[in-house]
Formats: sequence, structure tokens, C-alpha cells
Amino acid sequence: MASQITDQLIIAALARKGRAAPVEIIDAVEPGLRLRIGSGAARWSYRVGLVDQNRLRIPLGTWPEVSVGDVRQLVGRLKASFDPPVPSEPAVLTVEVLLERYEARRLTQLRTGRVMGMAIRCALGPLSHRDATTLGRRDISEIVDAMADRAPIHANRVLAYLKAFFGWAVGRGYLEASPAAGISKPSREITRDRTPSVDEVAEIWEAAGELGYPFGPAIQLLVLTASRRDEVGDIRLAELSIGPDGQGGCWTLPPGRSKNGRAIRMPIVPAAGRVLQAAITARTVEGPFVFSTTGRSPVSGWSRAKARIDAIIQIRRGERGILEAMPAWRFHDLRRAFATAACDVLQIDPAIADRCLNHVGASTTSVISRVYARNELFEQRREALERWAELLDRRRIAPTEGRAC
Repeated sequence: MASQITDQLIIAALARKGRAAPVEIIDAVEPGLRLRIGSGAARWSYRVGLVDQNRLRIPLGTWPEVSVGDVRQLVGRLKASFDPPVPSEPAVLTVEVLLERYEARRLTQLRTGRVMGMAIRCALGPLSHRDATTLGRRDISEIVDAMADRAPIHANRVLAYLKAFFGWAVGRGYLEASPAAGISKPSREITRDRTPSVDEVAEIWEAAGELGYPFGPAIQLLVLTASRRDEVGDIRLAELSIGPDGQGGCWTLPPGRSKNGRAIRMPIVPAAGRVLQAAITARTVEGPFVFSTTGRSPVSGWSRAKARIDAIIQIRRGERGILEAMPAWRFHDLRRAFATAACDVLQIDPAIADRCLNHVGASTTSVISRVYARNELFEQRREALERWAELLDRRRIAPTEGRAC
């Protein structure tokens, strides 16, 4: 029989029981709860259904040692253990929640994911608590246009990040349409074609030699290896293998720090080996990095270092009676300077110069060649970089005594 089990009901049932057959009372509030009244005892139990359609009876003690209130609490805990609560979707899918999912499921897979996440979070900050499904093109346009007033090129980059973010959300079914779709770049970009001459690179080399550790040798290594700034700035001791006097050295750049996501062995020519050895000796803190002032993180402050180099170059030009300032340049221009001089001055095969820049066969037009040509051209790249170092040494203005190269 089914009734709401109470102490009064149990007492009355025991009084009527006598010597008759055992009686089982089913609780009307919680049907799985049973009280079996037999000879001299009233025993609690709880029946649960299993996945295979069988049932399990769990004993819960006897009454009155386990009161009605106590047994109901026990049943509540049992139900929670057999039927754990399923996390429910938030009632409103906010921009903040959607971005957290994007960071966890997509940006963690990208080398630049952290930078992209910070840029998106900064741009969408005022909208973080909005329902993501209510965002419209005007919301995104206003954010991007306001950013373009302060930083035009950065606004273009952020717009690209936002399009990727909302495109991912559409692809995963979180949104029906992207609020960034159809928004054009707020600023026109002009392809940069500044290529420092060999003589200008030699001036940069000389000025870097006056900076001292860490930026002096770091910038000289940029010149000698034609590598990217962050690749050189973050270089670790464990990535280096330098022979005596810099001979036969190798720098192994891991995939996680390579722009194209591929590991590459970079030849260290003698001039670069001497720069690295001098930098390692000049370190004042222990740590994994070659260029660091804390030992815990790579060096930072490249823009200030470049400003100092520009000032030194202007002073040295003035001493030689040259009043014209060096045209504006960036660290990335040093890579273009190497590629141009390698092909036009040193007559190096463009494919080899391309591989020195850690490009994936951009100089070849054949897709088959780019897919199947896995030869590192290591020795050819070593020869190319040695000839580049020799060319710079011939073009240098200051005397060579006491310098790194």
C-alpha cells in the first residue's frame, strides 16, 4: 500500500500488525522508499532502477533508530549519487561565456592564441555581459571605428580576430550569423617595401655594438641570422649547440616558437657564434634565456633599444659630416635586407635565401615542390650566412678590434 509515511502511521501499523504476515508500506511522496514491518521490527529500504532495467534494494536501517526525517535525508543523498545533476546551459549565452569557450577550444591550439584572446577581450569588454545572439553589425562597427581613430592598423588586426571569433561561433552553432560579417577594414594598409642597404645594415651593426648586453648582441644576431625578432629575443640556451670559437654551431628552433609551426635547424656561422658566446658570458642572471635581465622571461623593450640605435647612428653620421638621417626602418626590415643582398649582391639561389628566412618554399611556384621538398639545405644555408657576414664585415666603417664579429 502507498501512503505518506509518518511516525503516527508507523505506530498505528505496528499496533494492528499483531502476528499477521509482514506488511510493506510504500511512501507516497518518494515511491522508492519502503518500510517493511515484520515481527518486532520496522526496516527501511530504498529501491532504485538500474540501467539494465533491474532494481536494487538498499537497506537504510530500522525505525525508530532511523527516524522518518533522517531516512528522507538519506534518500535525497542516494538520489543525488545515482542521478548526478547535469550541468545546464546558461540561460543567456553572454559574450564573456562565448569568448571563454573560444579561448579553451580554439585559441589554445594557436601559437598567437594568447595575443588574439587579449585583443578580442579588450575590444569586446563593453559588451561582455550582452547576450551574444543579440549582437549586430553596428555594435562591432562602432568598436572597430573607434579603435581606428587611435590605432588604424591595429584596428584592422582586431577586426580580423573578431571575424575569426564569430566565424567559429557560427560554425559551432552558437550563433546563426556573424555580427562582423561584411565589415570592411577601417584603414587602408600600404605594403611596406623599405629595404635597408648593406651599408645601412653595417651602420646598424656598429651602433648595436655600442649598446652592450642584452640588446647589442641580440640585434647583431638579428642581422647575422636574418631571423625574426621574437625568435632571437626568446632564444634559450638549450636550443644552442656551439662549437669551439663558434665553428659548426647549430640553433634548433622548436615548432612552438616558429611562425610556420615547424621546427628548423639554423646554422650558426662563426660570427654569430662569437656574438652568442659573448652574450652568454655577459649575462648577470641565471636562467634558460640567452637575452634576459630577470632570468625568468626574455628581454623586452625593443622599441627603446631601437631609439638608442637611431640616436647613435645620427651621432656617428654627424661625426663623418653626414647630415642626412637614416630613413625609417624596423627590425623586420633586416630580413628583407638579407634576402635582397643575398640574391642581388651575393648571387645566392633564391630558394636557399628563402630557407634562411624559414619560409616554406615561397620562392618556388610548384605546389609539389613545396609539399615534397623537405631537404633542409643546411650546409647551403650555412654558406649563404657566412658570405652575408663576410659582406657586412667588408662594409663596416669602424675598426674591427674588440668587436664581436
